[in-house]
Amino acid sequence: MRYQDSMSRSAEHLRAALPLMTRQRAALHPVSYAVWYEHVSGINPPLSRAVQKLTQEGRSLDEAQTWQLYDAHVSDFNPRTAQTIGDGMARVLDNLSASTAQAGQHTAGFEASLQRWVQELLADAALQPQFAEQDPAGMVRELLDSTREVRASLQQLQGRLDSSQNEIRLLRAEVQKARADALVDALTGLANRRAFEQQLSQCTARHRGPNSTADAGQPAPCLVLGDIDFFKRVNDSFGHQFGDHVLRAVAQTLKGVAAHDNLPARVGGEEFALLLPRAQLAEAESVAEQMRASVAASRIRPAQTQAALERITISMGVTQMHPGESANDFFARADRALYASKRCGRNCVTVLSAQAA
Repeated sequence: MRYQDSMSRSAEHLRAALPLMTRQRAALHPVSYAVWYEHVSGINPPLSRAVQKLTQEGRSLDEAQTWQLYDAHVSDFNPRTAQTIGDGMARVLDNLSASTAQAGQHTAGFEASLQRWVQELLADAALQPQFAEQDPAGMVRELLDSTREVRASLQQLQGRLDSSQNEIRLLRAEVQKARADALVDALTGLANRRAFEQQLSQCTARHRGPNSTADAGQPAPCLVLGDIDFFKRVNDSFGHQFGDHVLRAVAQTLKGVAAHDNLPARVGGEEFALLLPRAQLAEAESVAEQMRASVAASRIRPAQTQAALERITISMGVTQMHPGESANDFFARADRALYASKRCGRNCVTVLSAQAA
């Protein structure tokens, strides 16, 4: 058997693997977990050497590298088994939590039953003379002593169960945090490309599937894409640290114009998106224009200098989903609208309807 760790030991490996997994560019899927589990557990030295080589100098693993590591060093591990482990991890935590809670309830019930038993024996001893010949007081003392021993053992068990439940709660919190972190862009705090694609897919599916939002008469989703103009020149002139500052400032502007049900995201290096699940095309165009104007009006200076920075601008593309359209086609049309703005001189908004595509 390839994996022989106990529950407590595997929990330690899980805690060690999760922070490492969330620093990578690969998704948190069973294959990724198998790679990092084997690395942190130390059972696969060739894999660990390959991981250390690929992640030296702060580099992170992407999807292709993760799958290559899996194929090269873990491939004899059945992928279906990997899927089972990944999918079952949360179920194991939930089931163990339920079992410990149930055992705790049984402990309390057993102790209450013993106490009632002792009380009934004491009452019988007082009412029935034949108990006098059998030294009922000694019998009761012996029973009480046994009860105390059982109670002490049960208390120890309950303590271990409580500790296990605390461990489970911590593990579940770590899993939930890892999942959340995996959907957030670390630099800007916006949703990342993975989170955006998930929401885009769900949003388009709701609009074109059975009982869709289109059937309910709701507007189709709209999508706004934006790309900072001449961003490479900003990085080359002022450095990547200042470039990061510009990205964070643009992200804050995007958050400011987004409504509560909109999804602002960073989907590329200097490319941003705003998904509006229910909006008229004119409304999406107005939001894009507000975003463009806010960025153009801002003035961001490099740190430790009084030199004025040339104006930062952003080009925008806007479109609305066509009935029955796929998420990929929807995104591609918004992308064409964006690059139409680039070709038209930048710092402008281009609207491309489905009929004009």
